[in-house]
Amino acid sequence: MEIVETDVLIIGGGIAGLTAADYLSLDKNVIVITKSDLEHSNSYLAQGGVSAAIDKEDSWQDHFFDTLNAGHFHNDYQMTELLVKEGQNVINILSAWGVPLDKNERNTFQLGKEGGHNKNRIVHAGGDQTGKTIMKVLSNRIKDKANIVSGEYAIDLIVDQNTCFGAFCKDNNGNLTMYKAFHTILAGGGYAGIYSVSSNCYGSDGSSISMAYRAGVELADLEFVQFHPTLLKNDYGNGLITEAIRGQGGILVNSKGIPIMDGVHPQKDLAPRDIVSRRLFEEIHSHRENVYLDIRTILQFSRKFPGVTLLCESAGVSLENGLIPVAPGAHFTMGGIKTDLDGRTSMKGLYAIGECANTGVHGANRLASNSLLEGVVFAKQAASHIIQSERNHLQTSPTFKMDSFLSSNKAEQEVLAEKVIQSLMDECAGICRHREPLIKAKNLLQMDDFRPYLLTWPLDLIKRLNMQTMGWLTVTSCLKREESRGSHYRTDFPSSHPSWQQKKIVRSIRNDKSIIAKKAAAGIFN
Repeated sequence: MEIVETDVLIIGGGIAGLTAADYLSLDKNVIVITKSDLEHSNSYLAQGGVSAAIDKEDSWQDHFFDTLNAGHFHNDYQMTELLVKEGQNVINILSAWGVPLDKNERNTFQLGKEGGHNKNRIVHAGGDQTGKTIMKVLSNRIKDKANIVSGEYAIDLIVDQNTCFGAFCKDNNGNLTMYKAFHTILAGGGYAGIYSVSSNCYGSDGSSISMAYRAGVELADLEFVQFHPTLLKNDYGNGLITEAIRGQGGILVNSKGIPIMDGVHPQKDLAPRDIVSRRLFEEIHSHRENVYLDIRTILQFSRKFPGVTLLCESAGVSLENGLIPVAPGAHFTMGGIKTDLDGRTSMKGLYAIGECANTGVHGANRLASNSLLEGVVFAKQAASHIIQSERNHLQTSPTFKMDSFLSSNKAEQEVLAEKVIQSLMDECAGICRHREPLIKAKNLLQMDDFRPYLLTWPLDLIKRLNMQTMGWLTVTSCLKREESRGSHYRTDFPSSHPSWQQKKIVRSIRNDKSIIAKKAAAGIFN
C-alpha cells in the first residue's frame, strides 16, 4: 500500500471541489481525488445556470424568500442569507476567471427565469451548457496548481478519536493508497443514482456520505430527494431537459394537448420542482397519460438550447412537431453531511461541500440554479477557514495496525445487486411514499453491519455497499418524517397542518429576534 501525505485532500472533482482547490492551492499542497475524469461530474452536466440577484428590480431579500418558499421553510436562515448575498460576488468571480457568461445585445447579463423564481435572475453560459463551460475554465485554472488524481475511489476515512486524518482510496485495479492530510474535504456529490432513472452521471452513489456515516459523522435531511420534472422519456435512455425551457415559454401538456399545470399552482409550469414532479407523476401513473414539453412558442430553439437539441437528436427524438416527451427522474439530494458556515462537519479535520453537504440552504426542496451557487460559496468558505487554521492535529496521527482492517467480514454476502437496490428505491421511496412500502424497503436493505472493514473488498462490492447504505438511510429518514414537506411526500400524511409554516417562523422570531426572520414572516403572511 502506498502512503501519500498532503496539506489538503479533496475527494470530488465537481465545481465545489475544484473551487476549493483553486483557492487553497495558493497556500497549501492540494490533492484532488476523482472517481473518473473531470468531465464525468454532475457539475459538468449542469444545464441550468447560477442564480444571483443582480438586476436592479431584484434583491437578495427576494432571492432569499424564493429559496425559503421552494424549501418549504425547512431552510437554515443564516446559511441561506449568506448564500443569496454572495450571488453578485460569485458572478464577479466567474467573470474574473474568464467564464463566458451569456450577455444580451446591451452587453449586460442575459437573465433567465426558472421554477420557483419570481424574478429573472439566472445567469447562463453557453445557453444550456453552464456547468460544462464553468468546469472547463476551472479545470484549466487548477491543472498546474493542484495534483489531480483521476480514476481512484475513496473507500473510507482515516479516523481516530473523532478526528479525520485523510482517506483510503482504491483504483480500478484494486491498488490501495493511504492519503494522509491535515484537512480532508468531502465534495463527492449526492445519491440520486440509487434510483433507476436519474439525471446524474453514473456513480452518484453517495460514497462521501456513506464514508461519513461509517465514521460516525452527523448527517441530516436524507429523506429530501428532489425529482426533476423533465427528463427525456425515451426507450434509448434519458437526459435532463433544462427548466430554462419553461422559463422561455415551454408548457407541459398531456397527449391531448391540455396544459397540466393550469390551476395547480400560481406559477404554473414554473412552480417549484416538487410540485411539478408530483403533477407529472399523477398524470403518468394515475391518468395513464404521456406528458410532453411543448416548445412550439420558442423561437430559435436549437440556438438557445444546443445541449437539449443534441440530446434529442442523439435519442432519435424529432423536434419538428415541437413536443419533447418527458417524465420525472431523481435529480438532486438535499440531505447529506451536516456542516456549518465554514463547511466544518461534526468531526475535526473534516469538511463537506457541494451536494454531499447538508448546509441547510435548500431546505426540503432546492430552488432551481442554487446548486452551482452553493458549490462556489461554501467551497470559498471552507478554503478560507482552512487557510486561516493551524495544522497541528496530524502530529498526533495514530499508527494503524493493518491487521484490524484486513479481517474477514460476512457483510459481503448481504450486499444487494445494484438493480435490486434501485428497484426498491423506485417502488418504495420515490416521488410518493407510504409507510408500508418504506418498511418493506428498510427490511430488505437492512444489513447486520453497515460499517465493515473495506480495505480488502473489491471495488464493485464497495460501490454497491454505498448504494445500499444510502438506500437504507434514505428510507429510514422517510419513515421518521411523518409529514409531507417539499420533496418528501407521504401519501399517508398528504398535508402538513396549515399552521406549520407560521409556527416555524414565529418560533424563529421569538428565539432570535432577527430582522430577517421578521421579513420572512412578512413574506408568508402578506
